[in-house]
Amino acid sequence: MIAFLWTVALLSSDTLRLASGIHAGPLVLTRPTVVLGAPGAVLRGPGTGTVLEIRAAGSVVRGLRIERSGRDPDRYDAGVLVAADSVVLEDLVIRDVLFGIYLTQVRGVTLRRLDIAGPPGLQEGRRGDGITFYYSRGVVAEFNRIAQVRDGMYFSYSDSIRVSDNAVTHVRFGLHYMFSHANHFERNVFTDNAAGAVIMNSRRVSVTDNVFAWNAGARSYGLVLQQATDPLVTGNLLVGNGIGVFFDNVIRGTFTDNVVAGNWLGLQLFPNSEQTVVTRNAILANTFDATGGADTAAYRLCVDGRGNYWGAAVGAGGYDLSGDGVLDVPHAASSPLAELALTRQPLRLWLESPAARALGWAERTFPVFAVGGATDPCPLGTPPRPAMLTRLPAAPATHAGGTRTQGTAAAFTLLLGLAALIVGRRRTA
Repeated sequence: MIAFLWTVALLSSDTLRLASGIHAGPLVLTRPTVVLGAPGAVLRGPGTGTVLEIRAAGSVVRGLRIERSGRDPDRYDAGVLVAADSVVLEDLVIRDVLFGIYLTQVRGVTLRRLDIAGPPGLQEGRRGDGITFYYSRGVVAEFNRIAQVRDGMYFSYSDSIRVSDNAVTHVRFGLHYMFSHANHFERNVFTDNAAGAVIMNSRRVSVTDNVFAWNAGARSYGLVLQQATDPLVTGNLLVGNGIGVFFDNVIRGTFTDNVVAGNWLGLQLFPNSEQTVVTRNAILANTFDATGGADTAAYRLCVDGRGNYWGAAVGAGGYDLSGDGVLDVPHAASSPLAELALTRQPLRLWLESPAARALGWAERTFPVFAVGGATDPCPLGTPPRPAMLTRLPAAPATHAGGTRTQGTAAAFTLLLGLAALIVGRRRTA
């Protein structure tokens, strides 16, 4: 009876007001409609299919709790399916669903202040994504919170989308781009995931002023660039990840003015990249700063006489006699121990031992391993200004996968101290 009354309302008016309380779904909008929920209004599905389908351009849905979709991945059961242009979704709480929001072949949609979380305790393979963009363009997704889903946002053949000021946690990949071009994401925070963002088979994606922090574990990443063409990565903070940034077949990439600190490995630089610039970054307090990157045709670590700030170079007594802000000796950033530990994970338990430190010193002093690595010809003597230190969230007690990190409190104290040092040096420069 409730569904019948809603049909009548939609045929006679372009506004549907839902009072406080539970309203039985599913609900399908087939003409332009504004749906407004009073405080406490809940649209609850029957546990099958999609709860709310929007098939009318220009519709607006605001102020609802939407819950209880089906669990059929072949039908993409979701809290909200959007199959029309110029739709606005605002101030929605979405719970107990397979996919949170599913956009299919739409333009000009706005997603703002959505709070999306999947059912707790489900295995990753049984979850859907928080927001899915499929063959869509010109979408804005801002000020949303996403947790406990498979991927926070998944992009498939979707272009010209702006993602800003979102928080994504406890997922597989915070953002996952596949064959999606000219997209922009900025000022987002990705924490405690398997990877903050993964950009694959995509062109001209800009990554600006984001935080990728505490994505920790044996196979965790802050940012993955794989088969990415012309990516722009600038002003980001990558802290406390397994691997800070993974470069694989990056063509004409630009990685500048980022802070890479406190990761197990800062930069993993595969030799199959081309003309990728890595300069003016602050790279410090990582267990290992870099692996690979020996081919100067693949990576340029010095442009116009300016390279990167390496905490290890300054800590080893690097000097700048000319006072031009560049250390007088090139810095070899890669370590053969990191190469060994990447392929032999049991060695990681041994890396903090006095013997490992002695071996590392000996290798830097008298190289014997035939392992090519990144060398910065013009390392900076003072760090560039970090972009997002004020937005660095507190570290979680456990990392992705639920394993507690040894020495966590000491490591976080060290990182915060280094952050304060970077800011202080910049202010006095």
